[in-house]
Amino acid sequence: MKFNWGTGIFIFLAFFVLSMIGLVILTAQYEVNLVTPDYYPKGITYQDQINKEARTRDLSEELTVSQDNNTILVHFPKIYNKQVLNSDIEGNILLFFPKSYRFDKNYIINLDSTFAHTIRKDSITWGRCIIKVDWKVNNIEYYQEKEIMIK
Repeated sequence: MKFNWGTGIFIFLAFFVLSMIGLVILTAQYEVNLVTPDYYPKGITYQDQINKEARTRDLSEELTVSQDNNTILVHFPKIYNKQVLNSDIEGNILLFFPKSYRFDKNYIINLDSTFAHTIRKDSITWGRCIIKVDWKVNNIEYYQEKEIMIK
């Protein structure tokens, strides 16, 4: 069999088509996650989110996160100790894992006497986590994010 330019073009096109089919099959196997299932409605009300973050930056103390071997502690600002009871702070804490939405956990804020919320690590996967805290005190809303590495 003689190898001429027509055979070369055919081999090239066949290889190209097979490569494209393989690429389509490979990309179809990857999971595509949105940050949140209701991504588009949240985008419309994003100015409210910006306002919450600005109010949080104006606080004299910020929310802090610490962890030990068994728990993650979310400490709320101590400025509330004087005039606010634990029951006056309401909201939720979202543990957001960028690697997959399947690992995300959502908790309703339940503070102890030290104005801290305790999260047990036994049902949480390890890795990079963004803790998103959305809370309200006396009808004033706040929002803050902290990134931690859960070990």
